[in-house]
Amino acid sequence: MSLRWRKVRPVKVNPRANARSESVMDRHRGSALGRHRAGETGGYWSRLGRGLLISLRVVATVTVLVGGCSGLFVLAREVGPLTREWFLVRSVSVSGLHHVTRKEVIGRLALKPDTALYSINPSWLADRIKTHPWIKDATVVLKPLHEIHIDIVEREPAVVVRTLAENLLADSDGFLLAHLGSADDPTLPMLSGVDGKRLVQGKPDDRRPVQVGAALARMVGQTTGGRPDINVGNLNNLVVEVQGVTFQFSESSMNQQWYRFLKMRPALRDVAFDGEGARANEIDLRFADRVIVRGRG
Repeated sequence: MSLRWRKVRPVKVNPRANARSESVMDRHRGSALGRHRAGETGGYWSRLGRGLLISLRVVATVTVLVGGCSGLFVLAREVGPLTREWFLVRSVSVSGLHHVTRKEVIGRLALKPDTALYSINPSWLADRIKTHPWIKDATVVLKPLHEIHIDIVEREPAVVVRTLAENLLADSDGFLLAHLGSADDPTLPMLSGVDGKRLVQGKPDDRRPVQVGAALARMVGQTTGGRPDINVGNLNNLVVEVQGVTFQFSESSMNQQWYRFLKMRPALRDVAFDGEGARANEIDLRFADRVIVRGRG
């Protein structure tokens, strides 16, 4: 048996074709690698952002549990713009209103639309609100994440102050509440002898006569009924007219003077709070340990 050898022709290799093929393959590999790396990079930042937000929320929760709302606001202030949207003021609730309107309270806050809760100083807001003449006190509470709650204590009208120019409405602390003009409120005591212009200025010394008159009216009115009319022009000689009887007090010891009268009243048969004063119509309580009763005419 004989063997035959077959010649095998060598395969011709085209360097340019191989180069192009390798170049295409490299591009595909490079593109895929680039996409892979880009995906890795994008995924990294995405995971980092989500992780950061989750971490912030966890820290915020722990901060509230440990340090309360003030701690949360400190954290938010330090983080800055990243959490600003979480704390924008979106609602304001107000309680304790009777004479004052909610619109008047909100107007005194002077908040910008994009105000963040953590940028607010509650004491400053309360001071702004208390510039309203009818508001005696205000408490501002910040409620995460978007609410401001305001509790109002209003001033109560206590007396009508009769001046030469007009009638004024004031509270028991002597603060001016309203200009009444010629109007009146017969359910409230009437005070006279007050400088209206000085009362409008609101200085403590100018409010003092109204404070004294309001306290005296409350004390006398509880016993006599009727509407007291009190002249507070001279604090050493306060003149009270009520139910046909005229009383004279001095500021220094009004309570003791009135107690002395009430103690002696059963013996003062001529004194009757009937609107006419019976036979006695003047009672002077200014002197220690005595009650001076003067009859009519």
